[in-house]
Amino acid sequence: MKSENNLTFKESKHFADTLYVFHKNHKNYLNYEFSKYNISLIQVFCIFKIYENENINQKDLADDLILTKGAITKAITKLESEGYLTREKLPEDKRYYSLRLTKKGEELIPVMKEINERWEKELGLDEVDPEFLEIFKRLTIKSIEMNEKRDI
Repeated sequence: MKSENNLTFKESKHFADTLYVFHKNHKNYLNYEFSKYNISLIQVFCIFKIYENENINQKDLADDLILTKGAITKAITKLESEGYLTREKLPEDKRYYSLRLTKKGEELIPVMKEINERWEKELGLDEVDPEFLEIFKRLTIKSIEMNEKRDI
């Protein structure tokens, strides 16, 4: 029996509640699909960033993805052991590694894109008003900036 003070997400009037459920289900869907390739969603984000930024180092990858160095190290170690990428110490700074996708990692790019595109299509995101997406992107950037100010 539901108490009057215990609203379900469908009854909530808070955007954050809806966003949380949306994000959680998106993450669950993608993690399930990517588990077939023995990788997680964080590792997928790493692969995309490395693909887009050849020779990116681990520190920049952590900064770009707004993840801790520890989370990036764990993801990179797993991706390297699975043969999706290689890492080399940077000659100018031995604390950091330069990251490169292997052929196996590059072959995963179209698969990962197809999985996400399938999710977006099934969900109907292609029918979402572009203006809404732009507003949502601005709100996301603002939320990042708010947290960056707090972390100083």
